[in-house]
Amino acid sequence: MSLFERRSSRSFGGRVQHASRMIAISFALLGAVSPLRAGDYPDRPIQIVVPFTAGGNTDTIARVIADQMQNSLKQPVIVVDKPGAGTNIGAEYVATSDPDGYRLLLNAPASFVVNQFIFDSLGYDPDTAFTPVCLPARVPNVLVVHPSLGVKTIQQLIDKIKANPGMIQYATAGIGTTSHLSGALFAEMAGLDTTAVPYKGTSQSVTDLVAGRVGFTIDNLGPILPFIESGQLIALGVSTKDPVDILPNVPPINTVLKGYELSPWNALVAPAKTPDNIIHLIGRECDRIVHLPDVAEKIKALGSDPVGGTPEELADFLKAERPRWEAAIKAAKIPKQ
Repeated sequence: MSLFERRSSRSFGGRVQHASRMIAISFALLGAVSPLRAGDYPDRPIQIVVPFTAGGNTDTIARVIADQMQNSLKQPVIVVDKPGAGTNIGAEYVATSDPDGYRLLLNAPASFVVNQFIFDSLGYDPDTAFTPVCLPARVPNVLVVHPSLGVKTIQQLIDKIKANPGMIQYATAGIGTTSHLSGALFAEMAGLDTTAVPYKGTSQSVTDLVAGRVGFTIDNLGPILPFIESGQLIALGVSTKDPVDILPNVPPINTVLKGYELSPWNALVAPAKTPDNIIHLIGRECDRIVHLPDVAEKIKALGSDPVGGTPEELADFLKAERPRWEAAIKAAKIPKQ
């Protein structure tokens, strides 16, 4: 018998009392509106919604997972990109979907622990709208500087900025992005007089950094790694608690600023009230997939770390992350939109 099959009696025998017959009809009607009425899950295509444009880290990780998942679940798994409004469009699209396991969300911290502190109102409650499924990847941010600054350590950068108050700016991928919050928290904890310069995405901010128009940034490792390898930018520190495999000689920022830790991640969630059996099925698949050697290597090639884990572990992780990001938002002094 398959995992989610529901059995019903086909016969009531000879003489059945009227009350019993009505109860049986009621249960049949309940089955008719159940999202699992057609037998096994899944029995049709599944969507993984990504609230960013195609081609970025989150979109790429979603497609890697989808390719593997559709092989094991025997149904198409389609990645749907729904960017806009600081990821709120895609998040609300999933939050208001039927809780039947056919529409999932893969997102960065924005929808879960950031936007509630930036926007006056959301079309969903991030604390109650989703059911955690799995944490496919964690994304280290890296602190990089332009070589013209003449610094090679985190402390040297701090000393340089303090010696030139207000003169050295840092690039961000936009207001409220993880690079903005990472830089703001760094500046506050180090007591620096520096200004965030917002761009329309990491590609533009890094272009200006490489050109020497701004002094430093703390942004996703993946898109910055080629510039580190070419020597166009110098990596001083990573935002994770521990060093990352791809940059083993680059120390965590917290070796200088005790307690500094702010790393983006990609969480897979479903609409609230999605049945537990579906949540755990998808969760097991996600955990299995990200630990496949070839998948893990693809995730690492993006500058990310494969994580996985259970729905319960993701729920605990999100609770722990909320105060961390809230502190960074307060440091950034972002007015509510």
